[in-house]
Amino acid sequence: MKRMPKIKDVMSAFPFSIVATDSLTQARDMMKEHDVGHLPVKLEDGRLSVISQRELERTELPGHSHSDFDELTIGDLCPLNTYSVDLQTSLIEVLDHMSDTHTDCALVTRNGKLAGVFTFSDACRSYSKHLKEIFFPPSGHDVA
Repeated sequence: MKRMPKIKDVMSAFPFSIVATDSLTQARDMMKEHDVGHLPVKLEDGRLSVISQRELERTELPGHSHSDFDELTIGDLCPLNTYSVDLQTSLIEVLDHMSDTHTDCALVTRNGKLAGVFTFSDACRSYSKHLKEIFFPPSGHDVA
């Protein structure tokens, strides 16, 4: 009998993170360097948040509410309420929550500390792998 996958089975472990006092440029550079679209943010009070590439891109659009971009920090932009789950949380629970609330990222914690991140990209990758296992199973017949 197969077991229900946990979020720890499909998350990106040991994600790169940034602190709230870092600049938008530092976040952009880190995302580009590591080819990621979300960075967990360590807030000054010890809580966790996340900043997405889309949120950073919005600051470049005309009419953004902030005017002095050189003085903005990641903490000025990241949301205060971020979806976080424990490593042992069922993948179905996380997927249901993300789809119901249109959340694009879950921070995964272990004993309150950042352990991983799970994004829509991770969900798509996992689902693709699952479908390939169903529809393109290994044949077991090696050609000699």
